Amino acid sequence: SIFNQLVKTQLGLSGKRAGVWQRPKRQSRATVLRCQPNMDSSSLDAHVSIRNEGPACGQPTPNLARSWDSSSDVRDDPICYPAAPWGTAYSFISARITDIGLCTRLALHLFGYVGVGYKWLAAFSRLLLYAALLLPGFIQVIWFYFSSPRVLKSVPYGHGPRQRLDLYLPEGYLNKGQSRSPVVIFVTGGAWTIGYKAWGALLARRLSGAGCLVCCLDYRNFPQGDALQMLEDVNTGINWIVTKCHRYHGDNDNVILVGQSAGGQLAALALMRQAEQAVLQKPGLAGPSTWHPRDIKCFVGVSGAYDLEGLEQHLHQRGLYKSLFRQIMSIDGEPALEQLSPLAVARTWDAGSAAAAIMPAVLLIHGTSDKSVPHMGSKMLNDALLAAGVDSTCRLVERRTHTSFLLEGPMMGGRDVLMDLVLPIVKPKSMPQLYPSLCPTLLCLLAGWVCPF
Repeated sequence: SIFNQLVKTQLGLSGKRAGVWQRPKRQSRATVLRCQPNMDSSSLDAHVSIRNEGPACGQPTPNLARSWDSSSDVRDDPICYPAAPWGTAYSFISARITDIGLCTRLALHLFGYVGVGYKWLAAFSRLLLYAALLLPGFIQVIWFYFSSPRVLKSVPYGHGPRQRLDLYLPEGYLNKGQSRSPVVIFVTGGAWTIGYKAWGALLARRLSGAGCLVCCLDYRNFPQGDALQMLEDVNTGINWIVTKCHRYHGDNDNVILVGQSAGGQLAALALMRQAEQAVLQKPGLAGPSTWHPRDIKCFVGVSGAYDLEGLEQHLHQRGLYKSLFRQIMSIDGEPALEQLSPLAVARTWDAGSAAAAIMPAVLLIHGTSDKSVPHMGSKMLNDALLAAGVDSTCRLVERRTHTSFLLEGPMMGGRDVLMDLVLPIVKPKSMPQLYPSLCPTLLCLLAGWVCPF
């Protein structure tokens, strides 16, 4: 059978663990020159209004030789493609029970921090209604996630808790002689408290169906870890992917990094801090240098939370109280909003300084109707990056909310705005597609109206 052939052709890994994460002290920041990408949004439907901030993007800067030796704290287990769609029933059920137990303990711990105020109860009620309205679409995505042999779930990328990722193998991955696939790294959102790697399943399904190898990272959430530990997880995961994606037939020279919401903050911060470390050639905020910014062809931020200092009061009014937010955004127990804010880091970069010369292209996407994370944060980060010399573009999409790029918008069917913007970066010759509806249009519109995010 096909699956038996796959098992017989398993690949072994020979790398060794060469480094250990350490929590370093705050360091000085370096700065940037300019790269130039180019992405055309003219193919989008006329009813989708996009405002561009910054220059148009072109072909991102190609990967060049590294200026330093990278270290590794990643797992190096033998690669095994699925031997059957469901794997062994015992291991599947055991893993799910473990996950449920962990999530339950962390949820109770989190409730100890936030209490049960009326804002949280109201938001939770709206979230339940939101999920119920989109249930027809969720059922189809869940079925694909658990039944498709193209989805490799919970692949370990490190030795720490929740250092796992889901791999979505591209269509036709069994075909002999197929060229290497573009690689998309997706860092999920979740307000730093409820993030999970499966949140990107619908986007990963469509990208992998278009021929991409998609890697959805999991990472510790609060209270299991603070923002710095989340950043360490993301760095470890990116390092695992850029060094080992070729073993899954991924193209090391065509890797893009996508982060949504809280994942956008973590991915952007990881990229910028790695640029600083590459210039300084010594460990910085997120541990030793593990990968190089030139390993990434382009960074795409979707509804990202880049302005932490400005976001603090906004989130406080929406129920993520300042006391909790500062505990999440802390280093060694002390609030560190400035050090963990991509916008604050970008504003320390002078025009023409060293780090921007090794920064990839940047595309920031944000909906103007986003209630959770105001779109001005993306615009301000774009302005700061442009002032520093980084080639950055901001696309503000009218009438899009915080979740509509990933959930209710794609489930509605037809054109997928996020796919139209992301896919041409990794596959320049790709054409826009019409996707089938996963959920009735009326239910999607109602879900967007009641969504607490």
